[in-house]
Amino acid sequence: MAAAVEQKRQSPSMLRWVRPPQQARTRETLGRLLDAAEGLLAEKGFEETTIAEIAGRAGSSVGGFYRRFKDKDRLVQALHERFTEESRATAADVLDPQRWAGSSTAEILSQVAEFLVRVYRERSGLLRTFLHRGVLDEAVQERQEQVFEYIADLLENLLAERTSDINHPDPALAVRFALRVLFGALDDTIQIRTTVPRLDDDRIVTELGRVMQRYLGVRETSGAPAERQQRRMFSWQR
Repeated sequence: MAAAVEQKRQSPSMLRWVRPPQQARTRETLGRLLDAAEGLLAEKGFEETTIAEIAGRAGSSVGGFYRRFKDKDRLVQALHERFTEESRATAADVLDPQRWAGSSTAEILSQVAEFLVRVYRERSGLLRTFLHRGVLDEAVQERQEQVFEYIADLLENLLAERTSDINHPDPALAVRFALRVLFGALDDTIQIRTTVPRLDDDRIVTELGRVMQRYLGVRETSGAPAERQQRRMFSWQR
């Protein structure tokens, strides 16, 4: 039993992106098209990416693309649907209370912020497309809000037994508001302001941790250099 608890306590160093299992053969071509599109969005952006390029990179044809998607807009919907599913699976894994047994509120906030910075950086092309399309696309907006509420519920549940660490008159509201601030800052810092001098990712993590901890009234933990290095080694897998 003690060994199992210790294993869970070590698991924050294994934060990763989760891709739910797919039906192997029936969705193989679809998966290749989505993967190809995501890669091209990261390289060129939505407007500059052509259907022929997506099909070619996926080892398919333009006709094969149109058998699955009406146009690029429908492709973006499919990408967002897949990303939403992955987001929910990842959140359930990352915010599992057993994973954080023995961890302080400050440690949780700092390490979750670091994980999200890495996700935003590594999937910036896809997330930038969603950010721009979501302004006018009600379906994208609705899925984004549903995912936010799901993540907020998980984080609120995780911190429920640590409310004594939070110096705010309404801890539940504060957790959800802090999460909105976190996502808004990531959108602005990583997705929008790409042509101005930027903070490096380590500094972004540090400042986001301070913002969340001070808003919630949580005492900061500086951590030893070795601990900081270990946190930077977290990885996620698709």
